[in-house]
Amino acid sequence: MNDAFKLVSCQQKHAALLAQLGGSTFYETFAPHNDAADMDAYISKTYSVKAIQENLSKEDVLYYAAYNQETDIGYLKLIKNVSILSLQGSILEIEKIYVRQEAQGSGVAAKLMEQAIKTAKELKFQELFLGVWQENERAIAFYKKFGFQVFDTRQFQLGQRLCEDYLLHLTIN
Repeated sequence: MNDAFKLVSCQQKHAALLAQLGGSTFYETFAPHNDAADMDAYISKTYSVKAIQENLSKEDVLYYAAYNQETDIGYLKLIKNVSILSLQGSILEIEKIYVRQEAQGSGVAAKLMEQAIKTAKELKFQELFLGVWQENERAIAFYKKFGFQVFDTRQFQLGQRLCEDYLLHLTIN
């Protein structure tokens, strides 16, 4: 693991950073597969500073930003106490885990995932849950490397496009 990575637990003062980082990493990941207008609309709504500020004010939402030196390179968003019909017990969701393209393969995604697992253990959650686009083979392989298992599917609407997601979980010991 690269010791140059630093994770920061985000507060309101990080809202603009998270908005920019979230919008840009989402765009890098999905723009090649989606209509530009749909991408712009989704990013404007989901990654506005106001939307991020609202999320940061919620007790059940946690964000972590990853830095290499002074450069922001990725982030993690967790949601406590989600309900998933197919899972039992207390559940922590990894709603977003994104890394800038130039930092992919550097180990920062693993550091973010380790933080998610650590948080789940510290807060005594029984399950860690996430959804991932079925065509994102690299991400699926990454999650399976950490022991996540596919247990269901769901649909995700991005503008005019209906995407199929896998739902994965990891039982926390």
